[in-house]
Amino acid sequence: MGTRQLKTLTQKGNHEVGNLNSLKVRTIANGAMVEGAAIDNFLAVELGFNADGERTCKALSDVTKKTYLLAAVERRYMGEEMVDFYNEVGERVRIVIPDMGVRFETSAFALNTGVTEVKNGQVAHFDPATKEYIISDASAPHVDYATADMKLLVVNNEEDLVYTLGKPMVRFEIQ
Repeated sequence: MGTRQLKTLTQKGNHEVGNLNSLKVRTIANGAMVEGAAIDNFLAVELGFNADGERTCKALSDVTKKTYLLAAVERRYMGEEMVDFYNEVGERVRIVIPDMGVRFETSAFALNTGVTEVKNGQVAHFDPATKEYIISDASAPHVDYATADMKLLVVNNEEDLVYTLGKPMVRFEIQ
């Protein structure tokens, strides 16, 4: 006979993972509360306010809107894996201000048409439709790259990383 607890203990999540690589980052004071729908970590968000005047965040809806990085702190219990973490509606999360030079890694990426592998020097932007960072060759960027608020540079790929969080990852630098 199965139980809900057994499923909870044996099922593995498939959420996006990542890591901040910059020693100093600026954050929004007191973070923001997730609204609308749950959001995976290290995805792009936009900010707003709720009816009570509290700062909120939701998944980025348009590449031209002011973009921030959701980088909540994970607290692991009972052998939880990083792919099990996500940010639920109503939770307060850390929001990183996308200053030039800030580096982070994420598993939420896809290759643009014509790109077959990740290489340093490529460019990327967050795609609200797929909820992934689209990596393009710098000489032929994705059509939305030009109007994206947050532009990224590929500075490392998983082959160069010495550790893994359970999924292929790429390191970006905010431009």
